[in-house]
Amino acid sequence: MLKNSKLEIRQLAGALGAEILGADLSQDIDGGTFEKIFAALMEYGMVVIREQDITPAQHKAFCQRIGDPLPVPFVKTLDDHPEIIAVIKEADERTRMVFGGTWHTDFSFLAAPPKASCLYAREIPSFGGDTLFASMTKAYEALSPGMKALLKDMKVVHSGRRSYGPVGTFAKTQLNSVNVTASEEGDAEVLHPAVVVIPESGKRSLFINDIYAIRFDGMTEAESAPLLNFLCEQARRPENLCRLDWQPGSLALWDNRTTMHYAVDDYDGQRREMHRVTIAGIPLEGVQ
Repeated sequence: MLKNSKLEIRQLAGALGAEILGADLSQDIDGGTFEKIFAALMEYGMVVIREQDITPAQHKAFCQRIGDPLPVPFVKTLDDHPEIIAVIKEADERTRMVFGGTWHTDFSFLAAPPKASCLYAREIPSFGGDTLFASMTKAYEALSPGMKALLKDMKVVHSGRRSYGPVGTFAKTQLNSVNVTASEEGDAEVLHPAVVVIPESGKRSLFINDIYAIRFDGMTEAESAPLLNFLCEQARRPENLCRLDWQPGSLALWDNRTTMHYAVDDYDGQRREMHRVTIAGIPLEGVQ
């Protein structure tokens, strides 16, 4: 098949996820090819483009077709490419924590959360190292009318403090291969609607996650926890998930506004290196 002449798109799971074959991101893809990739992203929430061999500059150039790369908070980027995070676990690392090893939505604690994230597999283990994705649109759709009505006007406080604050995870434990700097800026709080509307598709999605969604506006953390936990558990139901099996040269792109994800740490003794570009978004709107 001549790459970029005809894309093959295969759905990976019922809730979200699709595999794209026939694209070559080392070339400047034409507008029609890009539109098909972006349309698949909006439809499936996460797409994985297989069999790529790209440089960091080509990775960044593809992401710029979607939006501006986001200046990355707290995490050291590549010296020559400040838009790219290298997510590495060395073969000799023995830790109970990996970067991305909790259910989360990338940087949801920003006033304008990322529109999308794009992760490229540079080196993968011979087994394990999958990434789980959860559809927050399917989780929302499965809620009762009463629960949807309750959430319609609710706001959620998001903060990076559990990870990046002075007493957060990365203030206490440093990863060997990912340089994270915790600071007081990690304690900052922002408000987002509990249910957001995606401007490109009109889809409604829960916008919460296990690590950065702290509490509902006007409520304490203790009061908020039962409902937040219920909603996160709803999202993590098996029927709402897709498990991405990485292959050499795979590039995954996901809508950060409609998904959560989780990096599975089950490959001790093997090296894994991924490069991530985070794509800037705009402030999120709730249901009117």
